[in-house]
Amino acid sequence: MEKLDLKMKNKVMKRNLYLGYLIMLSSFFSYGQAPNPVFYCGYDEVIKYNELQFPGYASSVKDAFRQAKDMAKSAARNTDILKVNVVVHIVHKENSENLHDSIIQNQMGVLNQAFRLQNENRDDIRDIFKDLQTDAQIEFELQEVIRVKTNANFALTLTGLPDAVKQKSRGGSDAISPEKVLNIWVCKIQPIPFIGGQILGYAYPPAGLANWPDGASAPSPALDGVVIDFRVFGANNPNKLTVNGQSHDAKGRTTVHEVGHYLGLRHIWGDGGGIFGGNSCGEDDGIEDTPNQGAQSPGGCDTLANTCIDAQNDLPDMVENYMDYSGENCQNTFTEDQVRVMRSVLLNQRSTLVSSLQQSYVESAWTIFPNPAKDRLDIRFSDILESTVIQLSNMTGTMIKNIDVSGTTTSVDISDLPAGLYFISYQTLGKKLIQKVIIHE
Repeated sequence: MEKLDLKMKNKVMKRNLYLGYLIMLSSFFSYGQAPNPVFYCGYDEVIKYNELQFPGYASSVKDAFRQAKDMAKSAARNTDILKVNVVVHIVHKENSENLHDSIIQNQMGVLNQAFRLQNENRDDIRDIFKDLQTDAQIEFELQEVIRVKTNANFALTLTGLPDAVKQKSRGGSDAISPEKVLNIWVCKIQPIPFIGGQILGYAYPPAGLANWPDGASAPSPALDGVVIDFRVFGANNPNKLTVNGQSHDAKGRTTVHEVGHYLGLRHIWGDGGGIFGGNSCGEDDGIEDTPNQGAQSPGGCDTLANTCIDAQNDLPDMVENYMDYSGENCQNTFTEDQVRVMRSVLLNQRSTLVSSLQQSYVESAWTIFPNPAKDRLDIRFSDILESTVIQLSNMTGTMIKNIDVSGTTTSVDISDLPAGLYFISYQTLGKKLIQKVIIHE
């Protein structure tokens, strides 16, 4: 019996070593278009790892995206603004990883600008693609920032993805209501061992569809959400990511890319070419209005690239698209059909995020009125502790006012502030809750 157990242990160990080797080897080849493949999204690893664990997973993901696209096409376009509550987990080991509030607010601004087509670089798109640009009418509201000090390292390993960051028992932070809230974990993702390279972030696609095979809808709901390396979170982040002498110019659009995956979008080139990479011209991202693209862009902004030559309606690669691997400085667009898929996912597979425009779970703690406001606003608290800190910040995350708390109701003079979008943060007992305030003229 002891020999049998030892034999089984060796078999499991060999399987895990083989599994990890395939993940890392496939990563190297999948991103081999760049001379030194160092930066990429971890979405491919999500698919490949789960395919090895659950044969049929990859085809099921394709079916999920196809079904999402079909539902988007068949349903009438809902034009309501869809609002998603967000919780950001800052899981830090070093002080530099414990990002300042201004960086978190900046990232939320970048996210909202991208999904509302209000990004400053929206006009930096070639005329052939200009008509495809679409306001997704999706907004994200930061509800809470959770900071966790850890001694753990988070990395793609021989046994899987760095999901330990999502588990308190493994040095991370447990998800908050993942069926109702988009959880974003920010941490240092370790370089890929042995071959180098760096995952900037990853996200799981929607799960729970009727055509999803048993056991393939991993991970559990508690592991659903987005993971981002702390050095690429926010456009005003002083921490720079450099690997093998190459520096990544972060503009906060890695988070936009990963939220795109979370809302049902695939990479624009269709993730084809097999486990060792290769030409993707025969693959499709399930989106009709994105051009056929044979490979991911190796960073940069090569507007002359055309990796698939089509006999009819030949178009160059759409390096402006958020779902490419082009440089963040040139990403500026979701297309109309990409928007339809994401909105369909929010109204179907992830409908609990937005159903009935869910009442924020922080409203029981505090209320701000009137909102919008002009000269004055009042903040009413259900309870006030001695450690409570209230601050007013602008959209870039710059702190404008420290607010003195004078009881369960506090008035704030805002007559000296220009019209615009602001945030009021309520911090107590190590947690921070945030609400949006609009000041009008």
